[in-house]
Amino acid sequence: MKRPISLKWFVAIVFLGLGGLLVIGYSLLSAQFFKRGMDNMVAAQMERVARDYVTGDATAPGEIAGYRIARRWDDVPAATRATFGHPPAEADVLHIHDDARWFQPPQFVRFLMRVRAGRETVFVSHTVSPETASALVARNAKANLRLLFGISVASALVLAGVILLVLRRVSRPVAALGAWARDLDARRLREPPPDFAYPELNELAALIRGSLSSVHEALEREHRFLRHTSHELRTPISVIRSNIELMHRLQEQLGGPADPRQAQVIERIDRASQTMKQLTEVLLWLSRVDESPPTARHLRLDELLRQITGELAYLLTDKPVTVALDTEPYTVHVPEGPARIVLGNLVRNAFQHTWDGQVSIRQRGDRVLIVNPRPVDGEGGNDGDDLGFGLGLRLTARLTGRLGWAYRNRARRRHRVVRLCFGTAGNATDRPRSR
Repeated sequence: MKRPISLKWFVAIVFLGLGGLLVIGYSLLSAQFFKRGMDNMVAAQMERVARDYVTGDATAPGEIAGYRIARRWDDVPAATRATFGHPPAEADVLHIHDDARWFQPPQFVRFLMRVRAGRETVFVSHTVSPETASALVARNAKANLRLLFGISVASALVLAGVILLVLRRVSRPVAALGAWARDLDARRLREPPPDFAYPELNELAALIRGSLSSVHEALEREHRFLRHTSHELRTPISVIRSNIELMHRLQEQLGGPADPRQAQVIERIDRASQTMKQLTEVLLWLSRVDESPPTARHLRLDELLRQITGELAYLLTDKPVTVALDTEPYTVHVPEGPARIVLGNLVRNAFQHTWDGQVSIRQRGDRVLIVNPRPVDGEGGNDGDDLGFGLGLRLTARLTGRLGWAYRNRARRRHRVVRLCFGTAGNATDRPRSR
């Protein structure tokens, strides 16, 4: 995986690269101007000696101050003619040739110019070599090159220092903004954001604070609604449970055999009200992050699975579905409400989304495995993960994550496989020993 570069280093590299290109470019431009200045001096000197030569009425080729002057091309030195090959076509244009190579100074530099002096045209040539070069000119040239190099290096260092100073000046408020945003909590959201030196960063801090405040307020409203709703549900649940107990007492007072159908209905109402009570307590607990989990008690996991499977058997009515329930006696020490809700949701999900075939529920120790067939595209039903039944799989995932239970729900091509482990190894009391 490619590691992304930080914004700070990206900006630094871009500015340093741009500054380096500018320094190199202006250094090369300065060197070129220096070279052209020297060439212009040579050209001016050629014109001067050409006029002096023509004014002196000389007819034979001559030499003035190291410059060779000739009226005919054949009188130009042979080395110069061999170098340039043919006479210049235009007058007053300086032609230069040297044998310089990369990182190697030239052994000679030849100059040739056709000069128009009055009505006549003469050829002026000049050759510079290490033997004939003036020591003063060489020293001045080297001094100028050293000065150019020093100015370039100094400019690059100053530019790098300025860029790093600017980046440091900008990066500190940005880092402070990041640290402030990471440390935001409910208390600091009520305080105004600090000053980050730049209006853009202050505006960004205000936007962050506003967004987080809106989210925090929405969560607070949700928690308040959940707490109030759960509290309001307690009253009708208490009324239902009180009336169920009253009905049991009335039956005891009346004596005689009770109607089995009536007893079955009362028992169902009793279990449903108990489930509603447990669900209310679980919802209240989930709405409080810092509260301890509900009280744990010893539960027979196999009996709880059989009870839940029996209560939800109505979901398989008129469906060609069979249930393979395989359990063993095992006692777990867990909160009853969350355990009943999680197992009820998982079994309900398997029954509700199975249209034919077999639902397998297997329990070994504190581990539960549920496998049910999945309808393929075009067959009955919809196997979407978002179909609702109670609070569904989202509540299951939240409860198991909060309580530290291992939970996996995987959809395969033909089956959905759910694994649940309560993580209560060592808490078994009724598991039979192998003989």
